[in-house]
Amino acid sequence: MTTPPMPLAPPPGPRRSRPGLPAAIAVAVALSAAFAVGQVIYWAQPELTSPLPWMRVFLLPEPDVFTLTRVLVYVSWGVSVLLGLLLLALRQRGNAAVVRSFQFSLLAALLLPFVVMPLDILGSAPLKLLICLPTTAVALLCVHRLQLYRRMPAWLLLAGFGWGAVIGGGFGTVMTTWFYRYAPGYLLDWQYPRDTIRTIYTVLALNAGIASEIGKAAGVAVLFFLFRRHFGGVVSGVVIGAAVGLGFNLTETVNYMATIEPGQQSAQFWMRQVVGLMAVHVAFTAVVGAGFGAARRLPEFRDRLLVVGGGVLAAIGGHFATDAVMPQLGKWKEDLFSHDQTLGLLLGAPLITAITSGVFVALAVLILRRGLTAQAAGLARALRAEAEAGTGAVTAPEVDLLLAPRRRLLLELRVWRRDGTAGLRHLMRLHQAQLDLATQRWHGTLPGADASVPDVRPLRARVLELKGLPVPPAHPAFPSALEALS
Repeated sequence: MTTPPMPLAPPPGPRRSRPGLPAAIAVAVALSAAFAVGQVIYWAQPELTSPLPWMRVFLLPEPDVFTLTRVLVYVSWGVSVLLGLLLLALRQRGNAAVVRSFQFSLLAALLLPFVVMPLDILGSAPLKLLICLPTTAVALLCVHRLQLYRRMPAWLLLAGFGWGAVIGGGFGTVMTTWFYRYAPGYLLDWQYPRDTIRTIYTVLALNAGIASEIGKAAGVAVLFFLFRRHFGGVVSGVVIGAAVGLGFNLTETVNYMATIEPGQQSAQFWMRQVVGLMAVHVAFTAVVGAGFGAARRLPEFRDRLLVVGGGVLAAIGGHFATDAVMPQLGKWKEDLFSHDQTLGLLLGAPLITAITSGVFVALAVLILRRGLTAQAAGLARALRAEAEAGTGAVTAPEVDLLLAPRRRLLLELRVWRRDGTAGLRHLMRLHQAQLDLATQRWHGTLPGADASVPDVRPLRARVLELKGLPVPPAHPAFPSALEALS
């Protein structure tokens, strides 16, 4: 059975508006509003007076870095109001470039206060940060290589990693600090103080799950709205989600090694930077990213909301369950390996990680595999259509090569040995340009195609330039993707 040729541009259809910066700003506003809710809950808490000396742990003074964060959040609200008023005035004048710059400034003003606490954690323990960087860098490279076909730009992957390390990690740390500040006033029962401690730690696990996963999911959402054309499906979502999770895991590891468990630095490194490096946070946020990637291909808003919301709720549930059962699993591990603590660390940590987040790791791998299969099928149709069109950007012999990651890798190695680094970089740029062209042609034919599908003519011209072929002038018979969608 032959596949009908794919048109040079997407078929005409209704053009959908691109959320872009306003949607990203809405996400930042939601994070700032969550901080405000924490402040209100803190102000409204019952007065806490401890009749027991050991309860003084709940009456410790507010950390200085948290105080600075609060002040900066209040300042950011004032700056945001001012920028919002200026934006309203500028919109009436219709200066798009200036409006966009003010929108980015508004986004930065809302987000920057959350970076204070993570930067304090990382800056106060530079040696521990350096120890964790090599394993994290290797994991990030592996995540990048999961994209067997068309790959996201490296800078976008690093942006996701940075969000997880400083903004996602900062939001989670700030909201957890708020919980420590107000929870005892609501939950402590002085008649049964030890029993209510269990309640506090259970609710703390829920709070940590919600705050951490919302902070990480917000990063995936902001990158999705700002750079939607690079989200081709679940593969892109899994990759960017995993990058965000790696950044979050780095900050959390340094925090545990330097502050929370300074006496067990080796154990924390083993559990978080070796055994659990590609599990736990990476797996949770990869599932969240898969939801955004799937939403990219769905035409109905309700369906997009369901898959994104399902991914976020699953991540929150997984994080809460992990934190809630970890103390009991830790006791079980100590009893099981009481004769040998080293064996307990080497075998017990992987076993606990498999129990708590193994399901999410397996789910992320299955989603990635299905996504790669669907991506290969879509690219095959687009590449063959481009080859049959005779534009010169893709030829028939190149189709099979582009669809075979192993063959491309072997060719890259041969070119590297023959032509060095310069030849290898040129070949890789050519392959990625061809795959990008095919990806955007494929996306333009999908039901969820919208204005974020770029014009394929510049992409085709880029491929021809890399091949050293003449670029033909634009022809009215070959409309761009945006023209076809308008």
